[in-house]
Amino acid sequence: MKSCLGILLVFFTFVAVVGGGAFIWYLSSSSEFSRKAAPPAAAPKASIVIPKTRPVR
Repeated sequence: MKSCLGILLVFFTFVAVVGGGAFIWYLSSSSEFSRKAAPPAAAPKASIVIPKTRPVR
């Protein structure tokens, strides 16, 4: 009786470890990571014209 329970315990532990690893592998191979689409770039603003000044003495 004890050996039967021990074999079942080892078997179910093995199935849980292998099944958990397979499940993690499946999730990692089927997942997809992507960035959100960036908003379109705005048109560049008109450049600011700085008037020429006389040099300070």
